[in-house]
Amino acid sequence: MSKYGSENRNIPNLSIPAVFITSEDEEESPPLNTNEYAMPINLNMSQLSYLKDDDAASTAPLLESGTATPLGEDPYVPLTQLGTFLMSSQKLKSDLNSEEIGLSALDDEKKSEGSFRGAAILPEYSIVKWRWNFIRNAVSFCLFAAIFGAMTASAVMIAHLPRRCDPTTEWWQGKVFYEIFPSSFHDSNADGIGDLKGLTMKLDYLKNDLNVDAVKLNSIFEASSYPDHYLDIINATKVDPVLGDLRDFQDLIANVVKRNMSLILDIHVDRLPGLSGSFAEEDNVIVQRTLTFWLRQGVHGFFLKGLDRFKHEADIWKAVAQWKKLAGKHKKERILIVSSDFLSEYSKIHPAHSTSQLRDQFNLVEHYLRIDQINDIAHQIAEGLRWDDDLMSPWILWSLGNVEKTRLINLVNINAAGKSHCDSNLGALMLAMNLPGSVSLYQGDEMSASSSSMMEFNEKMIICSNSSIAAFGNLSTIRKDAVPLYLNVLTKFDAKGIVESRNFNYKLSRMDSTIIVERFYPRRHRYLLILNLSASNVTHDFSSVYFGGRTLISSSGEKNGYIELRILNLQPAEGLLLQLDR
Repeated sequence: MSKYGSENRNIPNLSIPAVFITSEDEEESPPLNTNEYAMPINLNMSQLSYLKDDDAASTAPLLESGTATPLGEDPYVPLTQLGTFLMSSQKLKSDLNSEEIGLSALDDEKKSEGSFRGAAILPEYSIVKWRWNFIRNAVSFCLFAAIFGAMTASAVMIAHLPRRCDPTTEWWQGKVFYEIFPSSFHDSNADGIGDLKGLTMKLDYLKNDLNVDAVKLNSIFEASSYPDHYLDIINATKVDPVLGDLRDFQDLIANVVKRNMSLILDIHVDRLPGLSGSFAEEDNVIVQRTLTFWLRQGVHGFFLKGLDRFKHEADIWKAVAQWKKLAGKHKKERILIVSSDFLSEYSKIHPAHSTSQLRDQFNLVEHYLRIDQINDIAHQIAEGLRWDDDLMSPWILWSLGNVEKTRLINLVNINAAGKSHCDSNLGALMLAMNLPGSVSLYQGDEMSASSSSMMEFNEKMIICSNSSIAAFGNLSTIRKDAVPLYLNVLTKFDAKGIVESRNFNYKLSRMDSTIIVERFYPRRHRYLLILNLSASNVTHDFSSVYFGGRTLISSSGEKNGYIELRILNLQPAEGLLLQLDR
Protein backbone atom coordinates (compact mmCIF):
# COMPACT_ATOMS: atom_id res chain seq x y z
CA MET A 1 0.00 0.00 0.00
CA SER A 2 1.29 3.38 -0.97
CA LYS A 3 2.11 6.27 1.28
CA TYR A 4 -0.63 8.35 -0.39
CA GLY A 5 -3.14 5.66 -1.04
CA SER A 6 -4.48 2.44 0.27
CA GLU A 7 -4.24 0.58 -2.98
CA ASN A 8 -2.42 0.57 -6.30
CA ARG A 9 -4.07 2.30 -9.24
CA ASN A 10 -3.43 1.93 -13.01
CA ILE A 11 -2.17 5.30 -14.17
CA PRO A 12 -1.95 5.95 -17.96
CA ASN A 13 1.20 7.20 -19.63
CA LEU A 14 1.32 11.01 -19.45
CA SER A 15 3.38 13.43 -21.48
CA ILE A 16 4.59 16.54 -19.69
CA PRO A 17 5.85 19.42 -21.85
CA ALA A 18 9.50 20.09 -21.53
CA VAL A 19 10.34 23.64 -20.55
CA PHE A 20 13.67 25.26 -21.43
CA ILE A 21 14.99 27.99 -19.21
CA THR A 22 17.83 30.02 -20.67
CA SER A 23 19.77 32.99 -19.55
CA GLU A 24 19.60 36.39 -21.21
CA ASP A 25 23.32 36.15 -21.79
CA GLU A 26 23.03 33.06 -23.92
CA GLU A 27 23.03 34.02 -27.57
CA GLU A 28 21.77 30.76 -28.91
CA SER A 29 19.01 28.51 -27.82
CA PRO A 30 19.84 24.86 -27.05
CA PRO A 31 19.05 22.46 -29.82
CA LEU A 32 15.56 21.21 -29.74
CA ASN A 33 14.71 17.54 -29.63
CA THR A 34 11.22 16.41 -30.14
CA ASN A 35 11.78 13.77 -27.54
CA GLU A 36 12.52 16.49 -25.06
CA TYR A 37 9.14 18.15 -25.49
CA ALA A 38 7.52 15.34 -23.58
CA MET A 39 8.87 13.29 -20.76
CA PRO A 40 7.15 9.96 -20.46
CA ILE A 41 6.24 9.08 -16.99
CA ASN A 42 5.89 5.34 -16.54
CA LEU A 43 4.45 4.69 -13.22
CA ASN A 44 4.00 1.47 -11.54
CA MET A 45 1.98 2.37 -8.54
CA SER A 46 2.65 -1.04 -6.98
CA GLN A 47 6.33 -0.16 -6.62
CA LEU A 48 6.60 3.62 -6.57
CA SER A 49 4.81 6.17 -4.48
CA TYR A 50 6.23 9.27 -6.15
CA LEU A 51 6.56 10.61 -9.58
CA LYS A 52 10.06 11.66 -10.40
CA ASP A 53 10.49 15.17 -11.60
CA ASP A 54 13.87 15.81 -13.17
CA ASP A 55 13.37 19.57 -13.08
CA ALA A 56 11.43 19.98 -9.94
CA ALA A 57 13.77 22.64 -8.71
CA SER A 58 12.50 25.00 -11.35
CA THR A 59 8.91 24.04 -11.20
CA ALA A 60 8.58 23.54 -7.48
CA PRO A 61 7.16 27.05 -7.00
CA LEU A 62 4.24 25.99 -9.09
CA LEU A 63 3.22 23.33 -6.67
CA GLU A 64 0.47 24.13 -4.27
CA SER A 65 2.49 22.83 -1.37
CA GLY A 66 5.17 25.39 -1.98
CA THR A 67 7.85 22.88 -0.94
CA ALA A 68 11.15 22.60 -2.78
CA THR A 69 13.21 19.50 -3.35
CA PRO A 70 16.61 19.67 -1.69
CA LEU A 71 19.61 19.86 -3.93
CA GLY A 72 21.21 16.57 -4.74
CA GLU A 73 18.01 14.63 -4.36
CA ASP A 74 15.71 13.42 -7.06
CA PRO A 75 12.59 15.57 -6.98
CA TYR A 76 9.26 13.88 -6.85
CA VAL A 77 5.79 15.16 -7.39
CA PRO A 78 3.18 13.80 -5.05
CA LEU A 79 0.41 12.06 -6.87
CA THR A 80 -2.19 14.12 -5.12
CA GLN A 81 -0.68 17.29 -6.57
CA LEU A 82 -0.29 15.97 -10.11
CA GLY A 83 -3.36 17.79 -11.39
CA THR A 84 -2.21 21.09 -10.00
CA PHE A 85 1.18 20.55 -11.55
CA LEU A 86 -0.22 19.80 -14.96
CA MET A 87 -2.47 22.85 -14.91
CA SER A 88 0.42 25.05 -13.94
CA SER A 89 2.49 23.53 -16.70
CA GLN A 90 -0.20 24.33 -19.28
CA LYS A 91 -0.47 27.90 -18.02
CA LEU A 92 3.25 28.30 -18.28
CA LYS A 93 3.21 26.94 -21.80
CA SER A 94 0.48 29.35 -22.95
CA ASP A 95 2.38 32.29 -21.58
CA LEU A 96 5.48 31.38 -23.55
CA ASN A 97 4.93 32.31 -27.17
CA SER A 98 8.54 32.57 -28.11
CA GLU A 99 10.78 29.65 -28.75
CA GLU A 100 12.76 30.47 -25.66
CA ILE A 101 11.79 31.79 -22.27
CA GLY A 102 14.65 34.22 -22.58
CA LEU A 103 12.92 36.06 -25.44
CA SER A 104 9.72 36.35 -23.47
CA ALA A 105 11.64 37.58 -20.50
CA LEU A 106 13.36 40.13 -22.70
CA ASP A 107 10.00 41.32 -24.04
CA ASP A 108 8.59 41.59 -20.57
CA GLU A 109 11.61 43.61 -19.51
CA LYS A 110 11.20 45.97 -22.44
CA LYS A 111 7.54 46.40 -21.66
CA SER A 112 8.38 47.15 -18.08
CA GLU A 113 10.94 49.72 -19.18
CA GLY A 114 8.43 51.25 -21.57
CA SER A 115 5.83 51.40 -18.86
CA PHE A 116 8.30 53.07 -16.59
CA ARG A 117 9.37 55.60 -19.16
CA GLY A 118 5.76 56.33 -20.21
CA ALA A 119 4.59 56.67 -16.72
CA ALA A 120 3.72 60.35 -17.53
CA ILE A 121 0.01 60.92 -18.18
CA LEU A 122 -0.77 61.90 -21.83
CA PRO A 123 -2.84 65.11 -22.32
CA GLU A 124 -6.53 64.69 -23.03
CA TYR A 125 -7.62 66.69 -26.14
CA SER A 126 -11.09 68.22 -26.23
CA ILE A 127 -11.66 66.94 -29.74
CA VAL A 128 -11.85 63.42 -28.34
CA LYS A 129 -14.91 64.36 -26.32
CA TRP A 130 -16.81 65.76 -29.31
CA ARG A 131 -20.13 64.18 -30.24
CA TRP A 132 -18.77 62.35 -33.23
CA ASN A 133 -21.89 60.29 -33.87
CA PHE A 134 -23.95 63.44 -34.14
CA ILE A 135 -21.28 65.13 -36.29
CA ARG A 136 -21.14 62.19 -38.70
CA ASN A 137 -24.91 62.12 -39.03
CA ALA A 138 -25.12 65.87 -39.56
CA VAL A 139 -22.38 65.88 -42.21
CA SER A 140 -23.97 62.93 -44.00
CA PHE A 141 -27.35 64.66 -43.99
CA CYS A 142 -25.89 67.90 -45.36
CA LEU A 143 -24.01 66.00 -48.05
CA PHE A 144 -27.06 64.09 -49.22
CA ALA A 145 -29.16 67.27 -49.06
CA ALA A 146 -26.62 69.12 -51.21
CA ILE A 147 -26.57 66.29 -53.75
CA PHE A 148 -30.35 66.16 -53.84
CA GLY A 149 -30.56 69.95 -54.20
CA ALA A 150 -28.03 69.96 -57.04
CA MET A 151 -29.94 67.21 -58.86
CA THR A 152 -33.23 69.05 -58.37
CA ALA A 153 -31.76 72.34 -59.60
CA SER A 154 -30.31 70.59 -62.64
CA ALA A 155 -33.66 69.00 -63.43
CA VAL A 156 -35.43 72.37 -63.16
CA MET A 157 -32.84 74.06 -65.40
CA ILE A 158 -33.13 71.33 -68.00
CA ALA A 159 -36.92 71.55 -67.91
CA HIS A 160 -36.78 75.31 -68.51
CA LEU A 161 -34.14 75.30 -71.23
CA PRO A 162 -35.42 77.03 -74.37
CA ARG A 163 -36.32 74.76 -77.22
CA ARG A 164 -34.02 76.75 -79.46
CA CYS A 165 -31.40 79.46 -79.29
CA ASP A 166 -32.64 82.62 -81.04
CA PRO A 167 -30.47 85.69 -81.61
CA THR A 168 -31.04 88.37 -79.00
CA THR A 169 -32.73 91.63 -79.95
CA GLU A 170 -33.66 94.85 -78.16
CA TRP A 171 -37.26 95.64 -77.32
CA TRP A 172 -37.69 97.89 -80.40
CA GLN A 173 -35.99 95.59 -82.92
CA GLY A 174 -38.20 93.51 -85.17
CA LYS A 175 -41.33 94.73 -83.38
CA VAL A 176 -44.73 96.10 -84.42
CA PHE A 177 -45.56 99.78 -83.69
CA TYR A 178 -49.07 101.21 -83.89
CA GLU A 179 -49.35 104.93 -84.70
CA ILE A 180 -52.36 106.77 -83.26
CA PHE A 181 -53.75 110.25 -83.68
CA PRO A 182 -55.42 110.42 -80.23
CA SER A 183 -58.28 112.81 -81.03
CA SER A 184 -59.65 110.46 -83.72
CA PHE A 185 -59.11 107.11 -82.04
CA HIS A 186 -61.61 106.52 -79.24
CA ASP A 187 -63.91 108.85 -77.31
CA SER A 188 -64.53 108.13 -73.62
CA ASN A 189 -66.90 111.00 -72.77
CA ALA A 190 -69.10 111.23 -75.90
CA ASP A 191 -67.92 114.71 -76.86
CA GLY A 192 -67.02 113.56 -80.37
CA ILE A 193 -63.27 113.82 -79.85
CA GLY A 194 -60.96 111.01 -78.92
CA ASP A 195 -59.00 111.31 -75.69
CA LEU A 196 -56.36 109.59 -73.56
CA LYS A 197 -58.92 107.75 -71.46
CA GLY A 198 -60.49 106.37 -74.61
CA LEU A 199 -57.08 105.26 -75.83
CA THR A 200 -56.50 103.46 -72.53
CA MET A 201 -59.78 101.65 -72.99
CA LYS A 202 -58.59 100.29 -76.36
CA LEU A 203 -55.22 98.95 -75.23
CA ASP A 204 -56.56 95.41 -74.99
CA TYR A 205 -57.56 95.60 -78.65
CA LEU A 206 -54.02 96.61 -79.60
CA LYS A 207 -52.38 93.98 -77.41
CA ASN A 208 -54.70 91.00 -77.72
CA ASP A 209 -56.17 91.40 -81.20
CA LEU A 210 -53.27 92.95 -83.10
CA ASN A 211 -50.36 91.78 -80.92
CA VAL A 212 -48.77 95.24 -80.99
CA ASP A 213 -45.50 95.91 -79.14
CA ALA A 214 -45.47 99.70 -78.94
CA VAL A 215 -47.91 102.60 -79.26
CA LYS A 216 -46.71 105.70 -81.12
CA LEU A 217 -48.71 108.88 -80.36
CA ASN A 218 -48.85 111.93 -82.57
CA SER A 219 -48.50 115.27 -80.81
CA ILE A 220 -50.54 115.50 -77.60
CA PHE A 221 -49.18 118.86 -76.40
CA GLU A 222 -51.31 121.87 -75.63
CA ALA A 223 -51.98 123.75 -78.87
CA SER A 224 -53.79 126.92 -79.85
CA SER A 225 -56.58 124.93 -81.49
CA TYR A 226 -56.35 121.18 -80.98
CA PRO A 227 -56.81 119.00 -83.00
CA ASP A 228 -57.22 121.09 -86.15
CA HIS A 229 -53.96 122.95 -85.52
CA TYR A 230 -52.21 120.45 -83.31
CA LEU A 231 -48.77 121.66 -84.40
CA ASP A 232 -49.34 125.16 -83.08
CA ILE A 233 -47.87 124.15 -79.74
CA ILE A 234 -48.06 126.63 -76.87
CA ASN A 235 -46.86 124.37 -74.05
CA ALA A 236 -44.75 121.26 -74.73
CA THR A 237 -44.90 120.00 -71.14
CA LYS A 238 -48.67 119.93 -70.84
CA VAL A 239 -51.34 117.65 -72.32
CA ASP A 240 -53.94 119.49 -74.37
CA PRO A 241 -57.18 119.72 -72.33
CA VAL A 242 -59.15 118.21 -75.23
CA LEU A 243 -57.27 114.94 -74.64
CA GLY A 244 -57.21 115.06 -70.84
CA ASP A 245 -54.54 115.98 -68.35
CA LEU A 246 -51.21 114.71 -67.06
CA ARG A 247 -52.91 112.31 -64.67
CA ASP A 248 -54.71 110.69 -67.62
CA PHE A 249 -51.38 110.38 -69.39
CA GLN A 250 -49.74 108.74 -66.39
CA ASP A 251 -52.62 106.29 -66.18
CA LEU A 252 -52.14 105.52 -69.88
CA ILE A 253 -48.43 104.86 -69.34
CA ALA A 254 -49.15 102.56 -66.40
CA ASN A 255 -51.59 100.49 -68.45
CA VAL A 256 -49.22 100.31 -71.40
CA VAL A 257 -46.45 98.98 -69.18
CA LYS A 258 -48.87 96.57 -67.50
CA ARG A 259 -49.47 94.96 -70.90
CA ASN A 260 -45.75 94.73 -71.63
CA MET A 261 -45.91 97.38 -74.34
CA SER A 262 -44.06 100.66 -74.82
CA LEU A 263 -45.13 104.22 -75.60
CA ILE A 264 -43.46 106.61 -78.04
CA LEU A 265 -44.20 110.34 -78.38
CA ASP A 266 -43.87 112.48 -81.49
CA ILE A 267 -41.74 115.58 -80.78
CA HIS A 268 -41.87 118.25 -83.46
CA VAL A 269 -38.57 119.87 -82.59
CA ASP A 270 -39.08 122.79 -84.95
CA ARG A 271 -42.46 123.65 -83.36
CA LEU A 272 -41.39 123.78 -79.72
CA PRO A 273 -42.20 127.16 -78.11
CA GLY A 274 -39.22 129.52 -77.73
CA LEU A 275 -37.06 128.08 -80.51
CA SER A 276 -35.09 130.57 -82.61
CA GLY A 277 -34.55 130.43 -86.36
CA SER A 278 -31.14 128.75 -86.13
CA PHE A 279 -30.27 125.92 -83.78
CA ALA A 280 -28.42 127.83 -81.09
CA GLU A 281 -27.41 126.61 -77.62
CA GLU A 282 -30.60 127.92 -76.06
CA ASP A 283 -32.60 125.89 -78.57
CA ASN A 284 -30.76 122.76 -77.45
CA VAL A 285 -31.64 123.58 -73.83
CA ILE A 286 -35.35 123.86 -74.73
CA VAL A 287 -35.33 120.48 -76.44
CA GLN A 288 -33.49 118.82 -73.56
CA ARG A 289 -35.93 120.29 -71.05
CA THR A 290 -38.88 118.94 -73.02
CA LEU A 291 -37.40 115.46 -73.41
CA THR A 292 -36.43 115.29 -69.74
CA PHE A 293 -39.95 116.15 -68.62
CA TRP A 294 -41.60 113.39 -70.62
CA LEU A 295 -38.93 110.86 -69.78
CA ARG A 296 -39.78 111.43 -66.13
CA GLN A 297 -43.40 110.59 -66.96
CA GLY A 298 -42.28 107.18 -68.18
CA VAL A 299 -42.17 107.65 -71.96
CA HIS A 300 -40.07 104.98 -73.71
CA GLY A 301 -38.87 107.02 -76.66
CA PHE A 302 -39.39 109.86 -79.11
CA PHE A 303 -39.94 110.25 -82.82
CA LEU A 304 -37.99 113.43 -83.55
CA LYS A 305 -39.76 115.26 -86.36
CA GLY A 306 -39.17 118.67 -87.94
CA LEU A 307 -35.38 118.25 -88.04
CA ASP A 308 -35.45 119.20 -91.72
CA ARG A 309 -35.45 122.80 -90.56
CA PHE A 310 -31.91 122.27 -89.25
CA LYS A 311 -30.51 120.12 -92.05
CA HIS A 312 -27.95 122.80 -92.91
CA GLU A 313 -26.47 122.63 -89.42
CA ALA A 314 -23.43 120.36 -89.83
CA ASP A 315 -23.07 119.82 -86.07
CA ILE A 316 -26.72 118.99 -85.43
CA TRP A 317 -25.58 115.45 -84.71
CA LYS A 318 -23.79 116.71 -81.57
CA ALA A 319 -27.06 118.07 -80.17
CA VAL A 320 -28.82 114.79 -81.02
CA ALA A 321 -26.02 112.94 -79.24
CA GLN A 322 -26.83 114.91 -76.08
CA TRP A 323 -30.50 113.98 -76.42
CA LYS A 324 -29.50 110.38 -76.88
CA LYS A 325 -27.52 110.53 -73.65
CA LEU A 326 -30.62 111.72 -71.81
CA ALA A 327 -32.63 108.83 -73.19
CA GLY A 328 -29.99 106.31 -72.15
CA LYS A 329 -30.22 107.03 -68.39
CA HIS A 330 -32.85 104.39 -67.73
CA LYS A 331 -32.96 100.67 -66.93
CA LYS A 332 -35.08 100.07 -70.02
CA GLU A 333 -33.35 101.95 -72.80
CA ARG A 334 -35.27 104.84 -74.28
CA ILE A 335 -35.04 105.23 -78.04
CA LEU A 336 -34.91 107.93 -80.69
CA ILE A 337 -36.56 107.58 -84.11
CA VAL A 338 -35.90 109.67 -87.21
CA SER A 339 -37.25 109.79 -90.75
CA SER A 340 -35.14 108.50 -93.63
CA ASP A 341 -36.24 111.57 -95.58
CA PHE A 342 -34.33 113.84 -93.18
CA LEU A 343 -31.19 111.66 -93.31
CA SER A 344 -31.31 111.71 -97.11
CA GLU A 345 -31.58 115.49 -97.22
CA TYR A 346 -28.78 115.89 -94.68
CA SER A 347 -26.50 113.49 -96.58
CA LYS A 348 -26.85 115.57 -99.75
CA ILE A 349 -25.38 118.58 -97.97
CA HIS A 350 -22.79 117.15 -95.57
CA PRO A 351 -19.95 114.61 -95.82
CA ALA A 352 -20.62 110.92 -95.34
CA HIS A 353 -18.75 110.95 -92.04
CA SER A 354 -21.12 113.52 -90.54
CA THR A 355 -24.11 111.64 -91.93
CA SER A 356 -22.97 108.41 -90.28
CA GLN A 357 -22.43 110.18 -86.97
CA LEU A 358 -25.94 111.63 -87.16
CA ARG A 359 -27.54 108.32 -88.18
CA ASP A 360 -25.86 106.38 -85.37
CA GLN A 361 -27.55 108.53 -82.72
CA PHE A 362 -30.89 106.93 -83.57
CA ASN A 363 -32.31 103.49 -82.82
CA LEU A 364 -34.84 103.33 -85.67
CA VAL A 365 -35.09 104.98 -89.07
CA GLU A 366 -38.67 105.19 -90.36
CA HIS A 367 -38.84 104.51 -94.09
CA TYR A 368 -42.09 105.10 -95.95
CA LEU A 369 -43.02 102.83 -98.89
CA ARG A 370 -45.29 104.03 -101.68
CA ILE A 371 -47.09 100.78 -102.38
CA ASP A 372 -48.74 102.17 -105.48
CA GLN A 373 -45.37 102.63 -107.21
CA ILE A 374 -45.04 98.98 -108.12
CA ASN A 375 -42.18 99.30 -110.59
CA ASP A 376 -40.12 101.17 -108.03
CA ILE A 377 -40.81 98.98 -105.01
CA ALA A 378 -37.46 97.13 -105.10
CA HIS A 379 -35.56 100.42 -105.27
CA GLN A 380 -37.58 101.85 -102.38
CA ILE A 381 -36.71 98.87 -100.21
CA ALA A 382 -33.02 99.14 -101.10
CA GLU A 383 -33.07 102.87 -100.23
CA GLY A 384 -34.41 102.05 -96.81
CA LEU A 385 -31.93 99.26 -96.10
CA ARG A 386 -28.95 101.46 -96.93
CA TRP A 387 -29.31 103.07 -93.50
CA ASP A 388 -28.79 99.67 -91.91
CA ASP A 389 -25.36 98.93 -93.34
CA ASP A 390 -23.30 98.57 -90.18
CA LEU A 391 -23.31 96.52 -86.98
CA MET A 392 -24.09 99.58 -84.85
CA SER A 393 -26.49 101.23 -87.28
CA PRO A 394 -30.20 101.63 -86.50
CA TRP A 395 -32.89 99.19 -87.63
CA ILE A 396 -35.41 100.18 -90.28
CA LEU A 397 -38.99 100.98 -89.26
CA TRP A 398 -41.09 100.20 -92.34
CA SER A 399 -44.21 102.32 -92.77
CA LEU A 400 -47.07 102.22 -95.29
CA GLY A 401 -48.97 105.16 -93.82
CA ASN A 402 -49.04 107.82 -91.10
CA VAL A 403 -50.91 110.94 -90.13
CA GLU A 404 -49.08 112.97 -92.78
CA LYS A 405 -49.56 110.53 -95.71
CA THR A 406 -52.40 109.37 -97.94
CA ARG A 407 -54.46 106.55 -96.47
CA LEU A 408 -53.21 103.15 -97.58
CA ILE A 409 -56.61 102.05 -98.90
CA ASN A 410 -56.39 104.83 -101.49
CA LEU A 411 -53.10 103.45 -102.84
CA VAL A 412 -54.11 99.80 -103.19
CA ASN A 413 -55.75 98.49 -106.38
CA ILE A 414 -59.16 97.09 -105.42
CA ASN A 415 -61.05 97.38 -108.68
CA ALA A 416 -62.03 93.73 -108.79
CA ALA A 417 -65.69 93.13 -108.14
CA GLY A 418 -66.56 91.46 -104.87
CA LYS A 419 -63.28 92.40 -103.21
CA SER A 420 -63.67 92.62 -99.45
CA HIS A 421 -63.28 96.10 -98.01
CA CYS A 422 -61.70 94.60 -94.87
CA ASP A 423 -58.73 92.78 -96.32
CA SER A 424 -57.86 95.19 -99.15
CA ASN A 425 -54.84 96.49 -97.22
CA LEU A 426 -53.79 93.17 -95.76
CA GLY A 427 -51.67 92.06 -98.70
CA ALA A 428 -49.69 95.31 -98.67
CA LEU A 429 -49.24 95.08 -94.88
CA MET A 430 -47.91 91.56 -95.34
CA LEU A 431 -45.13 93.04 -97.48
CA ALA A 432 -44.04 95.43 -94.72
CA MET A 433 -44.27 92.64 -92.15
CA ASN A 434 -41.91 90.46 -94.20
CA LEU A 435 -39.10 92.97 -94.65
CA PRO A 436 -35.96 93.07 -92.44
CA GLY A 437 -36.62 95.35 -89.45
CA SER A 438 -39.59 96.72 -87.49
CA VAL A 439 -43.02 97.77 -88.76
CA SER A 440 -45.23 100.80 -88.13
CA LEU A 441 -48.97 100.40 -88.66
CA TYR A 442 -51.20 103.45 -88.84
CA GLN A 443 -54.53 103.31 -87.01
CA GLY A 444 -57.32 101.71 -89.04
CA ASP A 445 -55.10 100.30 -91.80
CA GLU A 446 -55.56 96.81 -90.38
CA MET A 447 -59.23 97.06 -91.36
CA SER A 448 -58.74 99.14 -94.57
CA ALA A 449 -60.23 102.30 -93.05
CA SER A 450 -60.59 105.11 -95.57
CA SER A 451 -60.55 108.00 -93.09
CA SER A 452 -59.73 108.93 -89.52
CA SER A 453 -63.39 109.00 -88.57
CA MET A 454 -64.05 107.39 -85.18
CA MET A 455 -67.44 106.26 -86.41
CA GLU A 456 -65.90 104.34 -89.30
CA PHE A 457 -63.22 102.94 -86.99
CA ASN A 458 -65.77 101.58 -84.52
CA GLU A 459 -67.99 100.14 -87.24
CA LYS A 460 -65.13 98.39 -89.02
CA MET A 461 -63.80 96.96 -85.81
CA ILE A 462 -66.98 94.91 -85.65
CA ILE A 463 -67.22 94.07 -89.35
CA CYS A 464 -63.58 93.07 -89.82
CA SER A 465 -62.91 91.39 -86.48
CA ASN A 466 -63.04 87.88 -87.94
CA SER A 467 -61.23 88.66 -91.19
CA SER A 468 -58.44 91.19 -91.65
CA ILE A 469 -58.06 92.04 -87.94
CA ALA A 470 -57.72 88.39 -86.98
CA ALA A 471 -55.39 87.75 -89.93
CA PHE A 472 -53.11 90.66 -89.00
CA GLY A 473 -53.00 89.49 -85.38
CA ASN A 474 -51.99 86.01 -86.55
CA LEU A 475 -49.36 87.49 -88.84
CA SER A 476 -47.90 89.53 -85.98
CA THR A 477 -47.78 86.43 -83.77
CA ILE A 478 -46.07 84.38 -86.48
CA ARG A 479 -43.55 87.15 -87.06
CA LYS A 480 -42.53 87.28 -83.40
CA ASP A 481 -41.80 83.55 -83.38
CA ALA A 482 -40.07 83.30 -86.76
CA VAL A 483 -36.45 84.46 -86.65
CA PRO A 484 -36.13 84.73 -90.45
CA LEU A 485 -39.06 87.19 -90.51
CA TYR A 486 -38.11 89.66 -87.78
CA LEU A 487 -34.31 89.53 -87.95
CA ASN A 488 -32.71 92.21 -90.09
CA VAL A 489 -29.37 90.67 -91.13
CA LEU A 490 -27.13 87.61 -90.95
CA THR A 491 -23.87 88.50 -89.20
CA LYS A 492 -20.84 86.21 -89.02
CA PHE A 493 -18.05 86.78 -86.51
CA ASP A 494 -14.56 85.32 -86.35
CA ALA A 495 -12.89 83.86 -83.24
CA LYS A 496 -11.89 87.35 -82.05
CA GLY A 497 -15.42 88.72 -82.34
CA ILE A 498 -14.71 90.70 -85.49
CA VAL A 499 -17.40 90.82 -88.16
CA GLU A 500 -16.48 88.68 -91.15
CA SER A 501 -19.67 89.22 -93.12
CA ARG A 502 -23.01 90.95 -92.76
CA ASN A 503 -25.79 90.28 -95.23
CA PHE A 504 -29.52 90.85 -95.30
CA ASN A 505 -31.46 87.62 -94.92
CA TYR A 506 -33.94 88.21 -97.71
CA LYS A 507 -34.31 87.90 -101.46
CA LEU A 508 -36.68 90.07 -103.45
CA SER A 509 -37.80 89.52 -107.02
CA ARG A 510 -40.65 90.67 -109.22
CA MET A 511 -42.71 89.11 -111.97
CA ASP A 512 -44.68 91.93 -113.63
CA SER A 513 -46.81 93.29 -110.78
CA THR A 514 -46.18 90.35 -108.47
CA ILE A 515 -43.64 90.78 -105.66
CA ILE A 516 -41.82 87.72 -104.25
CA VAL A 517 -39.93 87.97 -100.96
CA GLU A 518 -38.02 85.03 -99.49
CA ARG A 519 -36.78 85.14 -95.87
CA PHE A 520 -34.28 82.67 -94.44
CA TYR A 521 -32.01 81.93 -91.49
CA PRO A 522 -29.57 79.03 -90.91
CA ARG A 523 -31.20 75.79 -89.69
CA ARG A 524 -34.69 77.32 -89.78
CA HIS A 525 -37.65 77.13 -92.10
CA ARG A 526 -37.70 79.46 -95.07
CA TYR A 527 -40.66 81.75 -95.64
CA LEU A 528 -42.06 82.97 -98.93
CA LEU A 529 -44.37 85.93 -99.53
CA ILE A 530 -46.13 86.25 -102.88
CA LEU A 531 -48.07 89.49 -103.42
CA ASN A 532 -50.15 90.52 -106.40
CA LEU A 533 -50.13 94.34 -106.57
CA SER A 534 -52.05 94.56 -109.84
CA ALA A 535 -55.76 95.28 -110.33
CA SER A 536 -56.44 91.90 -112.01
CA ASN A 537 -56.09 88.20 -111.37
CA VAL A 538 -52.72 86.60 -112.15
CA THR A 539 -51.45 83.03 -112.53
CA HIS A 540 -47.81 82.06 -111.98
CA ASP A 541 -45.65 78.95 -112.08
CA PHE A 542 -42.86 79.00 -109.47
CA SER A 543 -42.07 75.27 -109.63
CA SER A 544 -38.65 75.87 -111.21
CA VAL A 545 -37.55 77.58 -107.98
CA TYR A 546 -39.96 76.47 -105.26
CA PHE A 547 -41.89 73.23 -104.94
CA GLY A 548 -44.49 74.23 -102.35
CA GLY A 549 -45.20 75.16 -98.77
CA ARG A 550 -47.69 75.29 -95.92
CA THR A 551 -50.09 78.24 -95.87
CA LEU A 552 -49.63 80.57 -92.91
CA ILE A 553 -51.62 83.64 -93.97
CA SER A 554 -53.85 84.21 -96.98
CA SER A 555 -55.17 87.78 -97.28
CA SER A 556 -58.21 86.53 -99.20
CA GLY A 557 -58.84 83.78 -96.67
CA GLU A 558 -59.45 81.35 -99.54
CA LYS A 559 -56.18 79.42 -99.43
CA ASN A 560 -55.09 77.00 -96.73
CA GLY A 561 -53.11 73.83 -96.18
CA TYR A 562 -50.22 72.74 -98.37
CA ILE A 563 -49.94 74.56 -101.72
CA GLU A 564 -47.88 73.46 -104.69
CA LEU A 565 -46.42 76.38 -106.58
CA ARG A 566 -46.74 74.86 -110.02
CA ILE A 567 -49.97 76.75 -110.79
CA LEU A 568 -50.82 79.62 -108.42
CA ASN A 569 -53.77 81.98 -108.94
CA LEU A 570 -53.83 85.30 -107.07
CA GLN A 571 -56.58 87.90 -106.84
CA PRO A 572 -55.90 91.67 -106.98
CA ALA A 573 -53.95 92.88 -103.92
CA GLU A 574 -53.86 89.31 -102.59
CA GLY A 575 -50.93 88.21 -100.49
CA LEU A 576 -49.92 84.66 -99.57
CA LEU A 577 -47.38 83.73 -96.89
CA LEU A 578 -45.98 80.18 -97.00
CA GLN A 579 -43.61 78.18 -94.84
CA LEU A 580 -41.43 76.39 -97.35
CA ASP A 581 -40.13 72.84 -97.23
CA ARG A 582 -36.68 72.64 -95.67
